Amino acid sequence: MPDTDIQKIGVLVSFTQNDKILIDSALTLCRAFKKDLMIIGLNRKEEISESQEETVRNELLSIKQTFPECRPSYQILKQPYQQFARILADDLEIILLVTGKSRFHELARPLRSSPIPFLFINEHSEQTLTFKKVLIPVDMRKQNKDSLLWSAYFGRHLQSEVIAIGANDNSKEARKSIAAHLLSFKNHLTKTGVAHKIYKGSKGSLAIQREAFETAQAFRADLMILLGSSYVTWLDQLIGLPEEKIIKKAIDFPVLIVNPKRETYLLCE
Repeated sequence: MPDTDIQKIGVLVSFTQNDKILIDSALTLCRAFKKDLMIIGLNRKEEISESQEETVRNELLSIKQTFPECRPSYQILKQPYQQFARILADDLEIILLVTGKSRFHELARPLRSSPIPFLFINEHSEQTLTFKKVLIPVDMRKQNKDSLLWSAYFGRHLQSEVIAIGANDNSKEARKSIAAHLLSFKNHLTKTGVAHKIYKGSKGSLAIQREAFETAQAFRADLMILLGSSYVTWLDQLIGLPEEKIIKKAIDFPVLIVNPKRETYLLCE
């Protein structure tokens, strides 16, 4: 697990003007979580020009002058892309990756092997992200503890209000699991002084994310946290994963995806 002194917030850039909101959002998280910033570029085909690298170096200099506490650094990755998640988490000590939502399809496979969450942001948005109202759906899966933990991180470090929507399943076992998740969540947030609300949804575990997305829009949430797909079928690959569809529709707020297939690394506080 990453050490508290070297954990970083990573931001994956495309060397375009769309990087600004990604870097600004990553800086917001660095300052709140008290982590370093690392700007990351991918150069698998020697496609990054000298002028693009110069732009990033100038951005680093500006950040060092304005936010020296974020200790910004820059890393170009040329390793095989299938090793991307391991390199981020274990070699670079990234604890959360900020990226543009247009890159979800490109990053879907690395995300499924990642022990850190990926935050997908609309690169074309002009609004400043504050992450002050966080919405999270809760289904029957045991891995919900990881996504709930990340919502608690936002609540504690950014003074966010956290809104949980519990699935309304038919089976007794599923209802028991969801109730246990929500009770543990409520106790933890109450103990740590995080403002929160818990609602019972009208949909079961298979549809609760769609209901939560509609609720996020209605409540004007500015962050949604989702537990990714536990299984990926050929149909998912053909028509798109459920979380991918939500990310595409989410114009006004970013979506943080937590991988249920790996134990999530903890934020050192």
